[in-house]
Amino acid sequence: MKKLYWFIFDYLRQRMPEREPRFPHLDQPLKVMIIYESDVLERNDSIKSIRQDLLLRQMDVTMWGYVEKKEIVSLVLPQSRILGLADYNLLGKPRDYVLRDLTAEHYDLLIDLTTRPLLPLRYLTMFADADFKVGLNLGEGIHDMLLSLPDFTPEQGNEAQLEASWLYNQIMSYLTTIKSND
Repeated sequence: MKKLYWFIFDYLRQRMPEREPRFPHLDQPLKVMIIYESDVLERNDSIKSIRQDLLLRQMDVTMWGYVEKKEIVSLVLPQSRILGLADYNLLGKPRDYVLRDLTAEHYDLLIDLTTRPLLPLRYLTMFADADFKVGLNLGEGIHDMLLSLPDFTPEQGNEAQLEASWLYNQIMSYLTTIKSND
């Protein structure tokens, strides 16, 4: 059944309109969206520290996460939202109200901190309206800049969150090193 879900995702991805990515100027204030896999308790301490780092860089930050459970206890706020199983239909696609909220805002930069191919997060990244999308190379072709994750073994703690912090540091390192031609 999961193969069917991914087949539908690929079908929709191929029919997305062609985008012309614009590399972000990190020395200017940007509107940034972070896509991440939430921990089960919805605390996301490492994601909150990433948000603080971006706020210190004078960026407007919106965070959307996903956790595989039916009932989400976190509040839906304009700058932070966690989605769950109820926010997706039987085929794994986000419900209309999620897509409407997702596409209502335009972002200069989308940072995808997911470290494994989760279909709900792939949909968010694909449908988000952003000038430049960066994330881990998971084989879908929905990012403008891809990073490859070497053999990384976190010591202890929440593995996904440690990898998200490491991935964020790598992304910011590359984005600050590369200069735009715009």
